Amino acid sequence: MRNIYFFIATGLLSVLPLLLPAQNPATGCRDVIRLKDGSTLRGQIQEIKHDGNTLSFRTWNGVVIDLPRSQVRRIVQRCDNGRAVAQTARAYDFTERGWYHHTRAGALIGQAYTGNNVSGYQLQHSSGWKLTRMFGAGIGAGLEYFDPSGFDSATYPIFTEIRGFLFPKRITPYYTLAGGWAFTGQLGEDRWGLIDTWKGGWLLQADIGYRIGNHFTVHCGLRLQQKTREWTSDWGPESGNGADHILYKRFVAGIGLLL
Repeated sequence: MRNIYFFIATGLLSVLPLLLPAQNPATGCRDVIRLKDGSTLRGQIQEIKHDGNTLSFRTWNGVVIDLPRSQVRRIVQRCDNGRAVAQTARAYDFTERGWYHHTRAGALIGQAYTGNNVSGYQLQHSSGWKLTRMFGAGIGAGLEYFDPSGFDSATYPIFTEIRGFLFPKRITPYYTLAGGWAFTGQLGEDRWGLIDTWKGGWLLQADIGYRIGNHFTVHCGLRLQQKTREWTSDWGPESGNGADHILYKRFVAGIGLLL
C-alpha cells in the first residue's frame, strides 16, 4: 500500500506543473493573451519576431506556438501579488509617451527667387511631448540657407509642430506638420550701390519619413517660406527702390537623430 501512495504522489508532482499557468520565476508573473476571436491563452511570451508581427508564446502545458499579432486584441500580465498590467507586445524600446528630442539636417531643393535652380540646406531641432504613439506636439528652431551661393540672407525659423508614428514597429512611417515664423540675418548689405534689406515671414513645413529602430530617421517633405527683399539702387538707369515678396517652395530631404 505504501508503494501505491508513493507512485500516486510522484505522478501528481509530475503532472502538477502542467496544470498551472506558466510564469516567469524571476517576477512571479504570467501572460494572458486575449485574441480577437474571443479566446484566451495563458502562458509566457518567449520572443517577438518578424519586426513585432509574430509572438512566440509558450502555453501553460509547455507547447510553443507562433501567434500573428493581427490576431491579438490585448495582453495582460498577471502577477502573484494580484497585480494585473495591460501590455502591448513591442519589438522596440521607443517610448510612446513622454518627452522627445529630434535633431535633423536636410537639403532644400528648388529655385532661388531669381529663377535659378539651387540647393540650400537646413538644420532644425525640436522638442516636445508625446501624448500617444499617433500624436505629439512640440516647438523647434533652426538655421537655413535657401541660396547659399547667392545674396539671400540666412533664415532662422521658430515653429510649433505636431507629429506621430503610424505603427508599433521597429521601422515605422511617421509624419510632422509645422508652422511658425522665420527671422532673417544680414540686413542692409551694400553691393556696389545696390542695398538689399531682408525681412522674414511665415513658414509651413510637412514631412513624412521613417523611424529606423529607436533613434534614426529619414524624411522628405515640402517647405514653404515667405520672405521680403527690400532694395535700393543708385546704379544708372535702374536706380530707385522697391520690394520683392518671395515665396520659396522647396522639396526637403534629410536625416535625423531622435531621442
